[in-house]
Amino acid sequence: MNILVIAPHPDDESIGCGGTVYKHTKAGERVSAVFLTSGELGLKTLPPEKARSVREKEARAAAKILGLVDLVFLRGPDWYVADTADRLTSELTVIFTREKPELIYLPHPGEWHPDHKAALPLVQGALKAVDLAPTLRTYEVWTPLSKFDHLEDISSVMPFKLKAVRAHRSQCKDLHYDRAVRGLNEYRGAMTTKYRYAEVFQVIAPGAA
Repeated sequence: MNILVIAPHPDDESIGCGGTVYKHTKAGERVSAVFLTSGELGLKTLPPEKARSVREKEARAAAKILGLVDLVFLRGPDWYVADTADRLTSELTVIFTREKPELIYLPHPGEWHPDHKAALPLVQGALKAVDLAPTLRTYEVWTPLSKFDHLEDISSVMPFKLKAVRAHRSQCKDLHYDRAVRGLNEYRGAMTTKYRYAEVFQVIAPGAA
């Protein structure tokens, strides 16, 4: 299976679906990631170009842990993805034409961050342009899903997910994303009464409003 992860910023891929991605790659499936921005606002004390460089380097380190085969950085404006929707949709169209993904992971539309909210319309616009209809599994980062219809047991791979999250070192200095996501995934697993850790997803039809 050919799989794409859409991440508005470096670290979203590890936080939102890192365990599931690791399971895919260990099963021999091809997984690539597309970063809509390089998260320059996550390092406000650095010039934008330097911040992008740091965060892209961290993304590559996390990708190596998760087994991603290819990374694409579209370098949209952090926080203002929606303002460059035409360009980003066009670039996603090229990527989708080349990759022909059967499964795409991206943030769920109820996320509060504007870049996370913008991801689904961009993906849907690009898919419409190339006439593809892959499965869309939307993940949680900042805003937990109120309902979900797909769950992955990540108990056995949680150490690799946490290692990937911690590879985004600049971001874990001030906000302990590793602690937060471990708690969320432990909660998801406990509520199933079956697993220690789990990731959950909302499946959305490609053309859904």
